[in-house]
Parts: sequence; C-alpha cells; structure tokens
Amino acid sequence: MRDSLFDIAIVGGGCSGFQMLQQLSLQPDWASKRVAFISDEKPMQRSWCFWSKEPFPLQHLVQKSWSKITFRGQDFSVTEDVTPYQYHYISGEAFFDYFKNDFIQQQPNVTPIKATVQGINKNNTGFYVEAATEKWKAEHVFSSINPPQYKAHFQLWQHFKGWFVKTTEPIFDETTVLMMDFSVPQDDDVRFVYILPFSPYEALVEMTVFSPKVYDDTIYDAALKSYFETNYPSVSYSIEATEKGQIPMTDAPFSRFGVEGETLIGTAAGMVKASTGYAFKRIGKDSKQIAEDLAQKKPISWAATKGRFRYYDRLLLGIITEEPLNGSVIFSRLFQKMPMQAIFRFLDEETSFWEELKLFSKLPFRPFLKQVAKQFLR
Repeated sequence: MRDSLFDIAIVGGGCSGFQMLQQLSLQPDWASKRVAFISDEKPMQRSWCFWSKEPFPLQHLVQKSWSKITFRGQDFSVTEDVTPYQYHYISGEAFFDYFKNDFIQQQPNVTPIKATVQGINKNNTGFYVEAATEKWKAEHVFSSINPPQYKAHFQLWQHFKGWFVKTTEPIFDETTVLMMDFSVPQDDDVRFVYILPFSPYEALVEMTVFSPKVYDDTIYDAALKSYFETNYPSVSYSIEATEKGQIPMTDAPFSRFGVEGETLIGTAAGMVKASTGYAFKRIGKDSKQIAEDLAQKKPISWAATKGRFRYYDRLLLGIITEEPLNGSVIFSRLFQKMPMQAIFRFLDEETSFWEELKLFSKLPFRPFLKQVAKQFLR
C-alpha cells in the first residue's frame, strides 16, 4: 500500500466537497498547499435552488433567477415580488462540469483521486484516508461521509422526482417560480408540486414529499401525470430529462468533527435545514467560514442550526411526523399571513425573537402546543 502526503484532503466529490475546495482556493496561502480531492465520482442526478440577497460565490453558475414567487394552497394563491431576494437555480450538470473540467484543471496544487474511501484514521503523525489499495496522509481532512448514525427522535426524508418538460403551448410564466403548490392530494404525507419555469414552453416540474419512506418511481410519475392532466388538460408535453433525490430531515445531534477528529462538511455536519431540506447556501456559508478559520489558524467554527431555531425545526418535524396532514395547513397559513421576505429571513435564521413571536401568532396553535407538551414529557 502506497502512502501519499498532503496538507489537505477533501473526501467526497459532491456539493460540499467542491464548495469547500473553492473556498479554500480563495485563501492567501492556497498555492502552497498540497491538496488531495478524493471522490468515487458516482454521477449525481439533481440540481440546487436557493434564495439570496447578495451575489453568491458561485453566481456565474446560476442559470436562471427569479424575483417573483407564487405559493398555492388548497383554496388560495399568493404571488409576491421578493426583491431584494432572488431565487436562483444551478443545474447539477453545470455545477459538476465546471468543477471537474474547469476549476480543478486550473489548480496545479490539487490532485484529483478516484477512489472509494473505506476509512479515516488518525495517529500522532496525522490523518490517514484509506481505500482498498492505497492510503493518503494529510494534516487536515474535510469529509462529507456521514458518520455512524446519530440517535434521532424524528427522521424524515424530503424526497422528490422532477420532469424537465417541453410543451406545445406557452403555459408557464417564466418570471415566476411556483415554490409550493399544496393543491395536490396529500395522501397522509406532506406533498407539493414545485415549478421552475425556464421559458413559456420549458420548466422543471417536480413532486416533493416529506415522509418517513422514499417512494417508488411509479408513484412520483403518476402524481406528476395527474398534475398535468388536472392543471393543463389540453396541453401536449414531452419529458426531456428527469432528476430525483432524497435529503434527510432530522433532529439528530450532528457534530463538527467525525470519530477520528476529521472536520465534517455538508450533510454530514448537519448543514441541511431540518424543517425545509435547503442546504446549498448553508453549505457555502459553512465552507467560507471553515476556509477563513483554517487560514487564520483559528479553531474551526460551526454554522449548524443551534439554539431556538433547532427547537423550532424539531417542533415542525414532530408535527409532520405525527400529524402529516397538518403540514400543508401550517405552510399555507404561514404564506397566507406573512410576507415572503419575512419567511425567508426566518428560514435563514436571521430574525429576532420578537419577529418570530409575530410569525408564530399567525400559525395554528394546537399542533404546536401538542408537540411542545409531547417533547417536554419526552
């Protein structure tokens, strides 16, 4: 088994691994670092969306942005201009193509390694990242590999399948994202349709579900077909491509560091917002902080949800788990009663306690009181 020596090893070639690499490259001492980027290079079939008021570090990868958002409930619909926020879309194809074929090629200090990591170990000389026939020594290891399962009271999945469709008629408003359409049957889960319109004739139409189990493909396809038949009954369309994925929504107590002391990143570090599944911008913020801490030789901080926001997430997870039909009621009441900019601020964990009290006063109180009592007794 051959040893190779690096200053930094990044384990995992997904969203968090590449964002970590990009943020490290912005630091003053970057050129002097020997970096291993270790990935199994399995294809990932998904895209990312996020809202932001400021330009994002990967803004050049954004393929379309919208400043108007629609929310649709069972018996109402609301559309708002959310400026100064914009809702951005980055395709997985554009993201991975840029990093693999452009960015890494311009970094002579980065060694891309295709391997399946079997373990990370540490002794008094440093970390060792091990594969079947090779291992790599590094002073710092950043890993997106999930550690042993943390104990969680609530474990749901946000799972989805989307169709990239092309229609024969101009049925989409390309200026407006349909962020959540809860008019679809809930079937004892939290379900909504999500539409990103790229032109009047093209869009990503996606069925998203919050539930304990992931669906078989046929269930998503049947739901999407039914959605088209209900909302666009006379329109012909073709499915140009598909995407699917699953994101953990859990109150598990994540950690900044893995079993051997490696720095965890991305989903492994709890960067997925438990109550919504949004992670892309949170991963970017965390990667930036880690890179700056490392360059300044400071203890590595942690951007995970903590404090009262973690408690809010846990309450909503409890309701969705135990009373899933209340999920659409809560989201509908929130978007019906509150400005979307205020909702975005809350989900970004930037609100004050008094702003949160105002928001909670608009929601149905019984499900939350029941959940508070249950969690207190637990």
